[in-house]
Amino acid sequence: MKKTTIFILSTLLSYTAFSQANIAAARAMGVGSTVTITGIVTNGDELGPIRYIEDATAGMALYDPAVLGAVVRGEEVTVTGVLVNYNGLMEMQPVNSVTTNSAGNSVVPQVITPLQVGESTEGELIQIENALFNNGGSLFTVGTHDFVSNSETGKIYVKTGHPLVNAMIPMGLVTLTGISSQYTFSTPANDGYQILPRDSADIIQTGVLIFTSAIVQSNITTTSFDLSWSVSDSSSTNCNYGLTNGFGTVLNNGGNTLTHSMSLTGLSPATFYYVECYSINGSDTAFSSIGLYSTASNSSGVIRPYFNHSVDNSFSTGVDAQDINTAFNDTIAAYMDLAQNTLDICVYNASDATIAAAINAAYNRGVAVRYIADDDVVNSMLSSLNSNIPIVYRDPAPAGIMHNKFIIVDANSTDNSWIMGGSTNWTNPGNLFNDYNNIIFIQDEAVAKAYTMEFNEMWGGVFGSSKLDNTPHKFIVGGSDVEVYFSPSDQTTNQISKVIESVDYTFEFGLLSFTRDDLAQTIIDKDAQFGVNIRGIIEDVNTTGSEFANLQTNGVNMRSHMGVSNSFHHKYAIADGNIAGSDPIVLTGSHNWSNNAENESDENTLIIHNATIANIYLQEFEKRWGELGAPNAIDELIDIEISVFPNPSAGKVTVKSDLEILQINLYAVDGKLLSVNDGTTIAIDTEGIYFVKVITNKGNTVKKIIVQ
Repeated sequence: MKKTTIFILSTLLSYTAFSQANIAAARAMGVGSTVTITGIVTNGDELGPIRYIEDATAGMALYDPAVLGAVVRGEEVTVTGVLVNYNGLMEMQPVNSVTTNSAGNSVVPQVITPLQVGESTEGELIQIENALFNNGGSLFTVGTHDFVSNSETGKIYVKTGHPLVNAMIPMGLVTLTGISSQYTFSTPANDGYQILPRDSADIIQTGVLIFTSAIVQSNITTTSFDLSWSVSDSSSTNCNYGLTNGFGTVLNNGGNTLTHSMSLTGLSPATFYYVECYSINGSDTAFSSIGLYSTASNSSGVIRPYFNHSVDNSFSTGVDAQDINTAFNDTIAAYMDLAQNTLDICVYNASDATIAAAINAAYNRGVAVRYIADDDVVNSMLSSLNSNIPIVYRDPAPAGIMHNKFIIVDANSTDNSWIMGGSTNWTNPGNLFNDYNNIIFIQDEAVAKAYTMEFNEMWGGVFGSSKLDNTPHKFIVGGSDVEVYFSPSDQTTNQISKVIESVDYTFEFGLLSFTRDDLAQTIIDKDAQFGVNIRGIIEDVNTTGSEFANLQTNGVNMRSHMGVSNSFHHKYAIADGNIAGSDPIVLTGSHNWSNNAENESDENTLIIHNATIANIYLQEFEKRWGELGAPNAIDELIDIEISVFPNPSAGKVTVKSDLEILQINLYAVDGKLLSVNDGTTIAIDTEGIYFVKVITNKGNTVKKIIVQ
């Protein structure tokens, strides 16, 4: 049923292409028509330069930043312009004229279900009741977020700079309001439907008792794990769990507290459990989103990274990184040769005869082989495979590409389950031998099963933004914490940001492409902290949206790989790689730090908390870093001329340099940040020892100062 708004159009004139029409009639005139319509504006600049208006009949998007910049929510406007199709969305562009008739109006959203977000509601303010976000407890990041309501699924989209960015996604049921919109490259444009919430007031949690934190999994063993959370009021601790989302087991711990923790015991190794946590306070119950959690496996937990170019073993802390350049394809083939029952392959592009022979050999010895490939590249190797090997190509309709590079060997075996991740495609000689890449093999049944769940989703024809966050993410592999995320469903960018924010001392990253503003800002903020040293290598420094110049301008120590023979194709990062007392982390996979990887393409990312593996990747980074510039130093702070005077001081110091000083941070002797200064003169009231971190356009350095 169409809603009733609080305004009434007094007169509906008969119309020609240029005369006044109601919005439904204007939409029916089609793309290319010039129309005049009147409606109430339902959003402001929280959605960027676009504006949506609606009347009692329909809604319409308007896009013309030069004309609409001053238009605000609640105004009734009359606009004239041309109708166009922008990625499935009908909008007016350009807007030739706009007249504001009144202000302070409101539109009552019509209540619909997720399946009704489509052509019939496009451009209108709508409302979904009893919606539950799949990623409840994590943070809203730029991109899409899935929800379910009454067994129907839907998506919201959050843009860069939106008020919801970095806010916690509600755990329980919400009433969701937003504008029904569309973004697709499909022809015909019959998908890509999404809701655009405008701010936090558009997502209202139902009930008095609500979750105030995410569900956190910890203490993972082969037969148990713990879950913890917090809620807004004292309440009991309970959960439903089982091998399906129908559960089957109820665990009631009772109690009456704000913070909750419970242990699930008597479980099976390498097994995934669906869990719904809930707390009860009187007649009010707060339910979490349903999560999928894994126990640890009984596998060996062996982790083996390899590189196809030289490494610098002088930085080794005990286990040398391995450069196996000409054996990259042989190594991949050798792990395929281990397969006894199943071999699942998911690789963007391939043209190698050695790997093709290994795949055919596996099939010929009775291994069940499946292959997923992208549809937009040559993939010349596939014509060499046995014609009986089934191959699924990515559906070309959704935006993005199938960019994964992983294999799964014998996923259901305790001792013979392997996955391969990393950055390399199987093009010979391109990615396998010429371009700089890494591969990594992990022997773990639980991790292999998680990759298989992702594989099966794509095998069923679901790709890109149509996929769901439906795999476990945390594992214990050989005693180390390992996390696995798949894009675009799992908010991988948020997980990358968490790794950066966790850094205590050093952070290195090496990427083909880096275009995410939010990750760049996280790096800039972290680099400004006392005692933190960040270095980065980027290949695509001049592509549209590259963050290279932004990072360098803000004092991050950067080196360009552009112009070097063969591309730097890695997508890795190292946190506190040589700081054993911290939490050394490696992040690697197929995911570039880009909007495409986050929102559209099929990707996988491994986050490995292991000092040895972190140091192995550091050996690769140091070799590349040394090739691109000055000699290396793990704790490198660049040698720049900085003068701090007078020192000792009576309370006022001046910092001087021939370089451009971007910012000066003042720290107490215990490392606490005291002030951030844009100027070069700092006043200090209390005697003692202090440190200043001077951030210049060429890097950072630290100076000690004494106030007497």
